[in-house]
Amino acid sequence: MRSFCLSTRSRLTPFAFTFAVLAVAIAMPCSLANAQEALLVDEDVVIEEIVQQVMTPLNEDGHLVDFGRDIAPILQVRCLDCHGPEEAKNDFRVDDRELMMDYIEPEDAESSTLYVDYLTIDDEDMLMPPRAHGGPLTPSELALVRVWINEGAEWPEGVSLTDALDAAEVPVAVVGPTTLVGRVWAAQGFLHPATVHFPIALLMLGAGFVVLGWKWPALGTQIPLACLLIGSVSAVVATVMGWSFAVEQGYGSWNRFDAEMMEKEVFWHRWSGVIVSILSIGFAIVALLSLRSDRPRLTFTWKLGLLICAAICGAVGHQGGEMSYGEDFYPKMFRVLTGTNDIQASAVEPETTESP
Repeated sequence: MRSFCLSTRSRLTPFAFTFAVLAVAIAMPCSLANAQEALLVDEDVVIEEIVQQVMTPLNEDGHLVDFGRDIAPILQVRCLDCHGPEEAKNDFRVDDRELMMDYIEPEDAESSTLYVDYLTIDDEDMLMPPRAHGGPLTPSELALVRVWINEGAEWPEGVSLTDALDAAEVPVAVVGPTTLVGRVWAAQGFLHPATVHFPIALLMLGAGFVVLGWKWPALGTQIPLACLLIGSVSAVVATVMGWSFAVEQGYGSWNRFDAEMMEKEVFWHRWSGVIVSILSIGFAIVALLSLRSDRPRLTFTWKLGLLICAAICGAVGHQGGEMSYGEDFYPKMFRVLTGTNDIQASAVEPETTESP
């Protein structure tokens, strides 16, 4: 117990920071690879200019606005993340033709609930898409929806949203946040795959040295203290970026606590990250207080807290890995290591030829 509670009154040594930097170096290659993958942008995705929409010829039915060419891309980009097959807020889906038509009065946009009560309403709570998700629709998009409804809201039966887009061969435009703050918030989320490895590596490395400190007291204080301080800050950064990235990927905002959302793995993954951040910052403060005090209880508290944070962080990281690569990803690693991975190899029987 004495070695576990060894006083941390002395200053952090360069030796301790060397090990902390080593942990960062270990996490760097994997982080850069994930960051490169997360920041890939499809060069074929372009934004169709308004002038092209104005000069578009009539479709085969004599309508100015075509569902597949003009309306389906708007629904795909602006609405599908929150009202699609992955997540249907308020049980409303824009890819469900019959459900959409319940909110539309063909040939009368001003009497259509979709247009009047959601797309053009002044009430911020009812406006769709909400401003937090890049809303409202642009004037050109609203004009297309209005004309489409007034022309009869043609959506061929049996044609899905994806089928309509494929048939029209229209590149889907990606519409992001319009404000500078919104763009910065959305953009920094893409760095989550790069930053998430740092708190995992640092907290688990620090916990490892706490355990080693039971045998060799010199290793059980300075190094884990440095790992805890740096790891707690990186945990907060990774959590904030992960929260933004989750919203960007269409998992919903922070204030959604309904039963459907709580059944999703991403819900627990995000909030587990918040718990790790809060705990690690709290124990880091205790560790800093222990530098100014000779009370062994403070040292014991932050070391025990580091072990707890490392365990939770490891579980959260494991969950994130399975979400990205599949539930069987890590078990497969051990099967490959032990040589027990099932490999379906077809036995080829040698051909036998009859001698003449």
